[in-house]
Amino acid sequence: MDNILAIVIPAYKPQFFQLTLSSIATQTNKNFKCYIFDDAAPKEIKSISNSFPSFHYTRFDENMGGRDLVGHWHRCLESIKEEWVWLFSDDDIMSPNCVDEFYKTLSTYPNATAFRFASDIIDANGQILDSNKPIRNETGLEFLESKLSRHNSYMQDHIFNWKKLKEINGGFVKFPLAWCSDDATWCLLGKIHEIIVIQSAVVQWRMSGINICSIKDIETLKVKLYAWMLFYLWCSKNFNLPFSYRLKFLRIFVRFNANVPFLNFFRSPVLYSPLLILAILLIPVRQVYIMIRKMLTFKKGVKI
Repeated sequence: MDNILAIVIPAYKPQFFQLTLSSIATQTNKNFKCYIFDDAAPKEIKSISNSFPSFHYTRFDENMGGRDLVGHWHRCLESIKEEWVWLFSDDDIMSPNCVDEFYKTLSTYPNATAFRFASDIIDANGQILDSNKPIRNETGLEFLESKLSRHNSYMQDHIFNWKKLKEINGGFVKFPLAWCSDDATWCLLGKIHEIIVIQSAVVQWRMSGINICSIKDIETLKVKLYAWMLFYLWCSKNFNLPFSYRLKFLRIFVRFNANVPFLNFFRSPVLYSPLLILAILLIPVRQVYIMIRKMLTFKKGVKI
């Protein structure tokens, strides 16, 4: 079988990078190409990469991930010729059988557009904090419902057909900080064919305290809030969302952004008042977006 899988790492953080590359190098199935794209990172990234000479290393002189993460992903993928892509992080871990199980599952589902591994959340010390073992294949809308039900999903636990994604959307759905960009993209691919679950291999996603999901400062939370609203509008446009989905969007919107100042006042009524929830959900979605956009005061210089 020719190489049809590219493992692509947009690299910047050196703290756990050695462990990440080691987990790739110890795959039982070597039928893949690994590409490391150094986003003008500290010099440790290059020195660690040099200890894995079979991996393809490229350095960018300009850091893009800090201001346009989706743009950086696309920059990394411009030169990739392989049909299937695994966009992996510089601090996560894959179990030794991941590549092998991908190929086995692909032979069963040759028309699939995306595959999803089981996942663990680990801390900086590698201790497991939580696990997510999806039990069935899902359409795009079913994947969204699972996400809204607070079942974890990440960029790193998916392998996707890059050729198909470029055909239907030109690449990833783009939101600020890439927040929900991966979720929207999986929903999009799931409209073509079910997202296929691989339960027999695991990706360990690291809650390191230095990645975007771990950052809790107020300005980052505000941008995440804005991105969540854009995700809601995107889903409303691309799917016929049931009322229950809109309700879950609203609850997550408040619950996950409780530290944003104006939401402190609304938190209890929105979470616990059925009448207020109904009133808000009956407002057209674009009006909700405009209202929230006006209420938020973003710090000057923060790009959204």
